[in-house]
Amino acid sequence: MKEAKLKQPSAIIISCIAFCIIALFGTYWTQSTNDSIIDQQKSFLNGLSRTQASILERRLSSVFTSAQILAFEVEHRDGDNEWFDEYANNLIQSIGGIENLQLAPDGIIEKIYPLEGNESAIGLDVVSMPRLREEAMLAIKNKRLFALGPVPLVQGGVAVISRAPIFLYRGTQREIFWGLASAVIYLDNLLEATQLKQLENEGYQYSLSRKHAGTNEEIILSSSFIPLKDIQASTDLILPVGTWTLSISKTLDAQLTARSITGYVISLLVAFLLSIALYAILIQPLRLRKLVKEKTTELQQLAYQDPLTGLPNRRYLQDRLPRILYSNQKRKRISAFIYFDLDNFKRINDTIGHDVGDKVLALVADRLNKLQGRSDLVVRLGGDEFGILIGDISDQKEAEAHANNILESIRAPLKMDKKEYILSTSLGIAMIPEHGYDLVTIMQNADMALYQAKSKGKNQFSFYTEKMRISTHNLIQVEDDLSRALQENEFELYFQPQFDLKTNQVFGAEALIRWNHPEKGLIFPNDFIPLAENTGQVVALGYWVLENSIKYLAKRKQEGRPNILLHINLASKQLCDPHFVTLVQELLIRYQVPATSIAFEITETSILEDIHMARGLLQKLKDMGIGIAIDDFGTGYSSLAQLKNLPVDLLKIDRCFVTDLEKDPDDRKIVEAIIAMAHKLNIRVLAEGIETRAQWKMLAAFQCDFGQGFYVSKAVTEDEFNQGLPIVHRDDAQL
Repeated sequence: MKEAKLKQPSAIIISCIAFCIIALFGTYWTQSTNDSIIDQQKSFLNGLSRTQASILERRLSSVFTSAQILAFEVEHRDGDNEWFDEYANNLIQSIGGIENLQLAPDGIIEKIYPLEGNESAIGLDVVSMPRLREEAMLAIKNKRLFALGPVPLVQGGVAVISRAPIFLYRGTQREIFWGLASAVIYLDNLLEATQLKQLENEGYQYSLSRKHAGTNEEIILSSSFIPLKDIQASTDLILPVGTWTLSISKTLDAQLTARSITGYVISLLVAFLLSIALYAILIQPLRLRKLVKEKTTELQQLAYQDPLTGLPNRRYLQDRLPRILYSNQKRKRISAFIYFDLDNFKRINDTIGHDVGDKVLALVADRLNKLQGRSDLVVRLGGDEFGILIGDISDQKEAEAHANNILESIRAPLKMDKKEYILSTSLGIAMIPEHGYDLVTIMQNADMALYQAKSKGKNQFSFYTEKMRISTHNLIQVEDDLSRALQENEFELYFQPQFDLKTNQVFGAEALIRWNHPEKGLIFPNDFIPLAENTGQVVALGYWVLENSIKYLAKRKQEGRPNILLHINLASKQLCDPHFVTLVQELLIRYQVPATSIAFEITETSILEDIHMARGLLQKLKDMGIGIAIDDFGTGYSSLAQLKNLPVDLLKIDRCFVTDLEKDPDDRKIVEAIIAMAHKLNIRVLAEGIETRAQWKMLAAFQCDFGQGFYVSKAVTEDEFNQGLPIVHRDDAQL
């Protein structure tokens, strides 16, 4: 009895202690469960915001980058914008997602593509408008891309606008602000590419914001009707115009309150039922760990899975590839990475619609999955780009077999909605470890191989070779050499004499540029001028020739040598330079050389690029006393009407008409007609490519005024030309 009494108080005490412990633990458990749910929700929101931010970032980056591309093109073309419509059309089709592109010289919108529906924006001063001025002036001052938005457009709708300031002659003393290039994307269309509106309908809240470039004030571009809640996740969008932020939240207040009440009630009940409470306490951590694990797995799937095709995405490849390659290296396995995209896929999106394009991508992904081996990995890299890592093969032939299977699978007709689509793909293949053992190298090499496959006609594959890298490296090296050559003055002027066919006297010369390469020796213009034109360095070369030609004439004057007329070739881009005439005047004054000592040679094709601008510039040069010559006459789209209206002193008949002058009666008729026509217009004529005495006599008989060619001399150095050797006729000579 005593024992029973002893046990009873002890049991009560133990029960009370257990009750208190369990009640306290229940309270703690309830609170920590709520915290765990909040953490899980934050993790889920974080993955959700990253996914949506990634979509927005890709879309916005391409749109913003298009403004930079457009600005660069205007700078590259020295402010000319006549090409804008065609170029903007190509740019919009290439990048996609752009509503319209704009050019605003001096900040006033002058060109918009497409124009239809946007006419009301023409003439707007986007720099002076009060709500736009501050950011615009800051961007112009800092010479960087900037973004505006949300902006209500005069033509209707709300948009996000990226603008890039344009500076002509950037980096030089003549640098001037030209205007702004803009790319516009409607805010509704931008959000439509995401799932934000759908998420809002499902009870989520969101906010897309950016910082004002000047005041750093937060600007809300778009947000849900219900403001953000405390439980939220944010992701930064790294854009060319700075960092934007996407925040997503979801209301959990009611759910958490209900869980708290329920938890406290359950804790009290469990306190009375010790065995059940103890059991619940024992299994609760296991349940929580399982729940966390499930949520973690769910978040990993969201982060690593492409939502459209269900394939692993680029991030998954970046995280998994190093481990796969390390494992293959340990087992001494050969692998291959096949990088490919669908040929002309953009045409499907543009002509049929993105919905159909998405279905096509999903079906292509399904076909690729069926080709996948146990050790292979198929990923969607973005857009219509895919990659397949073939994990274990014996040699290159096996990789080739895989490539052929892919080509055959993609080529199979695709039936959808009672329509049939024929697709093709181009593949670039990099072998591992032969062509690299890290993701960056492998992707670069496979990309070069893909480019090679496309250049050969598409619908095929190419393996990476070292020759591809060497070719790319060589091109970059030549561009660098050309830039260095300008800085280190590796160029030299050569002079080819020009002579009077009647007096047998040399009256002048044509200045020709040569490159004294420190390793390759003397390089002729045909080998570097095309590269200079493609890289935009031809203008700098042209100015070098101009200044050094005038400097040479000044040197002749100082040395007391006879006066000559020096012909200088002009590039078409120099004709488009509004400051060219001023530059010529400054050089003539600096070196004290009379304008009548020089003449500019221009090709017909360069004049026809902008006949009105060319005519005005040539007339200004003519008024200064500078001679104007049309080079290679007869090989372009010759126009007598245009020739009549141009201030031309001299026509240079192209050497192709002179070479066979003795044998070809048609060439003789053409040459004779050109000379007669020019003389009627009071224009003198010079024949290029004279190599024989017979050609000289025949041209003289046609009343041709001047000549140039190997019969007298090839292009020679300054010292050789200064010797001024007399012309010696050799009736049997032909060089």
